[in-house]
Amino acid sequence: GCTASAVVVVNVNTSAPTANAGVDKNLNCTTTSTSIGTTLIAGNSYSWSPSTGLSSTTVAQPTASPLSTTNYTVTVTGANGCTATDVVVVNVNTVPPTVDAGPDRNLTCSLTSSTIGASVIAGNTYSWSPSTGLSSTTVAQPTASPLTTTTYTVTVTGTNGCTATDVVVVNVNTTAPTVDAGPDKNLNC
Repeated sequence: GCTASAVVVVNVNTSAPTANAGVDKNLNCTTTSTSIGTTLIAGNSYSWSPSTGLSSTTVAQPTASPLSTTNYTVTVTGANGCTATDVVVVNVNTVPPTVDAGPDRNLTCSLTSSTIGASVIAGNTYSWSPSTGLSSTTVAQPTASPLTTTTYTVTVTGTNGCTATDVVVVNVNTTAPTVDAGPDKNLNC
């Protein structure tokens, strides 16, 4: 008639781990890679997808270098086997700026200079070469006054760090015309 009892505790741990893919990031022609994710939590394992443009798919903070805008998903598995996911967007803006060196120009003895280029676009920077005969090498529409026919190249850099180039030819025709007053003449009575 004797009895005995025992107690067993069954612990249930179904807590999902913390998954944090980090804040959305922006890449451009100047910044071509960025770190995503957050600090490693001991005991967790990490899986990133897609793998395109990632330095690793199994670390907490991989380097992302995609060529186009990509949504990356991290799946975190905790020590208890539970999982959680989060998404980060890496935006890629590598669109080159609009560039226009303008139409070719013709200079003569009576027209010795001309404006080249096109209207300024806010945020863009301009660089012209060669500098010979230009009023400025850093404006959108410099005045060109070369002494000989010159091909000018403008390089435009956009706010995203991307560049584009265009050329314009300034033709110079200062060849004197042929003149002939004829032979000397003699007049008399």
